[in-house]
Amino acid sequence: MPKGDQKKRVMRKRTLDEPGYYAFASVVGQQRHFNVQTAKLLAAYGLEPLSLLDGQGRPQPPQLPSEEILEWIIEQSNCPMTQLRAFVEVGGDEQPDLTPWGRIAAGLVSTTEASLRRWGDVNHFTPQLLRHYCGPEGTPLDVQAQVLSHEAPELRPEELWEFIVAHPRGAHTYQPQTIGHRLAEAFQRSAGFRLTYTYAVNLLGLMDGRQPASVSKEPPF
Repeated sequence: MPKGDQKKRVMRKRTLDEPGYYAFASVVGQQRHFNVQTAKLLAAYGLEPLSLLDGQGRPQPPQLPSEEILEWIIEQSNCPMTQLRAFVEVGGDEQPDLTPWGRIAAGLVSTTEASLRRWGDVNHFTPQLLRHYCGPEGTPLDVQAQVLSHEAPELRPEELWEFIVAHPRGAHTYQPQTIGHRLAEAFQRSAGFRLTYTYAVNLLGLMDGRQPASVSKEPPF
């Protein structure tokens, strides 16, 4: 992404004006410089951070079929490096979520209150749910189910209603459930920060090449 486009994206995401953006970039740059200095200090004691990380990810998962090993890593390993390596191996969280709810989240559009009454339960109606899912030009749930079932396993209108009830604040609140997304969630629980595919690949690349990241004096975005 060109630097100018990335700058605009950061400003829009964080609601920053130009001075605010440069102040934020300065803080991030200072933190990166601090991290490099700390790495040099550790190196003075013979401690190389990437080497320390490279030795993590043990013990190995038990002897299980591959899909069960991934479940073990997600549910039981509590080891960030094991989770990170598995995350890269499965292609990260950039793979499409082809589960029924994943397909619904990707394709659901506004419907009508009449359709919700037909296929759902009015006892679950709330102003918030109706605001997020209903509109004057909405498409009935049974029609949407037919569209979403095209060239894919069939979805029923009742399944769309179940999704809506579970996500009353909108389809955007759905958390994808691919193996990659679940590994990223497990990593965040273990390490305390959000894992991205770019970070994971770059970290493993640095560990293989042992090349420290350069420090730029320009804003990091």
